[in-house]
Amino acid sequence: MWLSIFTTFLVVLAISSLILRIKGRRTRMLGDRIPGPEGSFLVGMLPLAIQGSEQKIKNAQVIYRTYEKSIFKAWLLNKLYIILTRPEDVEFVLTNPKFLRKAKEYKVMQQSIMGQGIFTIDDIKKWKVNRKLLTKGFSFKLLKAFIPIFYEEALVLAEILRDKSDSTSKECDISGPVSMATMEMIGKTALGVTFNAQKGGSNRFVENLLTAMHTWEYRITHPWYLSSTLFQFSSIKRKHDRSQQIIHEFTNDIIKRKIIELNKSGSENVINTDHDDNEDIGQKTITLTEILLENSHEISHDQMRDELVTLMIGGQETTALVNACVVFMLAHHQDVQEKVFKELESIFSNGDRNRPVTYNDLLQMEYLERVIKETLRLFPPLPVFARDLAEDMTIGDHLCPAGATLVITPLFLHSSPQHYGGTARGPDEFNPDNFLPEAYRQRHPYAYIPFSTGPRNCIGIKYAMLQMKTVISTLVRHHRFRPSDRCPTPDRLRLMFLTTLKLADGCYVKVEPRELE
Repeated sequence: MWLSIFTTFLVVLAISSLILRIKGRRTRMLGDRIPGPEGSFLVGMLPLAIQGSEQKIKNAQVIYRTYEKSIFKAWLLNKLYIILTRPEDVEFVLTNPKFLRKAKEYKVMQQSIMGQGIFTIDDIKKWKVNRKLLTKGFSFKLLKAFIPIFYEEALVLAEILRDKSDSTSKECDISGPVSMATMEMIGKTALGVTFNAQKGGSNRFVENLLTAMHTWEYRITHPWYLSSTLFQFSSIKRKHDRSQQIIHEFTNDIIKRKIIELNKSGSENVINTDHDDNEDIGQKTITLTEILLENSHEISHDQMRDELVTLMIGGQETTALVNACVVFMLAHHQDVQEKVFKELESIFSNGDRNRPVTYNDLLQMEYLERVIKETLRLFPPLPVFARDLAEDMTIGDHLCPAGATLVITPLFLHSSPQHYGGTARGPDEFNPDNFLPEAYRQRHPYAYIPFSTGPRNCIGIKYAMLQMKTVISTLVRHHRFRPSDRCPTPDRLRLMFLTTLKLADGCYVKVEPRELE
């Protein structure tokens, strides 16, 4: 009996393989003309894809370096991926309206917790409407009003790092506290809710987000699970579905609480979002949740929930990683940390050294901004993203077939010796001078894309920079950071890919309070 079943399975597999070969003949023919690693059709890069997420990064970088002088291809089962390495080709794709649609692989996020949020939505018309609404929540005036909240939470974080550091060694894993701080900031600023995440409150969202992200990475790198039917038989689906339910309940609760709050307070407390940016900032600012509720005729409840989930993921994942990595790099580059501190000393020299940070203060933090940008270069939160190729198109020197997925990898693009290095320091070394004006002008602008770029770039870029400047400047004013014995050199920091870049086992540094005069 089992022999008969096994024989039938082999026959079905052989027939399926033959059908795929016939249907994909033209794609395979054009794909074979594009350079790339050896690998037979229907296998290709599968051995790499199913490796652990940490090892996958290292081995993928070796392949990228081999072929980075042009586009190159990789097969994963019957799917053709075309990797863009040249900034000129990246610019062509990211600025072309024909490439607004995200790749089909994003459906795993769409079917999970992100739904029809602006990051994953495939209805371009609806995407434009929703993005316009969301952009109101990141206006210049509202961003300035967020700075006191950033500072208040950064002070709490500084206290927590002091308290959590070992009394003898001063070592501390800063990744958890930083993550909770960024969660609280996105809650208070963009959503208008208090999570109490830094003070032991609920972190259900962060915990269950990690489960969802492990699922996304697993489905993408085990492509047979891109099929919803086959995914039903996966051992991780039940755990994912539970996390999905918790996150949706968590977000629905935010919406319900805000509706009750607005009904109690009345419309007189809501400010006009079409304000003049030069007006003084009042005590009450509208939040993104309120903006979406005021436009409920344009957006359904489920879409509203999906947008808030997307916002929390974007605000949480990007700045949590980068803030932790900036502190880590400052700990391992004492000269850079000292320059940052001296810049802050000059900015806060008049009056109280410990006064709250202002928008004008942040504008003066030019060196700190270069430090943050250099950290984003080496640790881009979104290390890879992709676009759908809906029609045959020539990119670079090759005709790329419709149906292929175009892949852009900031993680490898940012560390390419073709765009960085060339001095005593190599492209993998931490060097804030990479973002001096003269250095930036000599580089192709699309050799640096930590937040993507073009029409579908991240709408929270300015939010992120103001928040990160506030957090890092506050922490450096209160603490000196040094390397931890658990991670004595930068190359010992372990990273993994879970659709975003994440720390594999924490981020350890020594935290020493500064002696304040």
